[in-house]
Amino acid sequence: MKNIIVTTSEELRAIISEEVSKVFPAATTSKELPDTITLDTAVQVLEEYGFPTSKAKIYKLTSAGTMPFRKYGNKLIFSRIELLDWAEQQVKSPHDPSNVIESINRNVMRKRQGGL
Repeated sequence: MKNIIVTTSEELRAIISEEVSKVFPAATTSKELPDTITLDTAVQVLEEYGFPTSKAKIYKLTSAGTMPFRKYGNKLIFSRIELLDWAEQQVKSPHDPSNVIESINRNVMRKRQGGL
């Protein structure tokens, strides 16, 4: 027969948390990471989460005002959370009806411009 261990729920949570962190040491929550990041880190974060980009593209998006950012002196800084939320919103499903409408509109405009 196995030994029975008596513990409190708090102790059990601590034990489980400790063991899980041993198995998944790289898993960190956004609370553990600083939210304010630099341009170089923004490029890295976007690439890590599957949104490859470049500094030039980020400069273009920030100057157009389409990407969330702040300025500290003459430096661009970003909120990690806002940046990832923004990137998720940029992803479109290929079967989304609005994508089909946009594609049709682009094709119509190309034909009009080519015919003029």
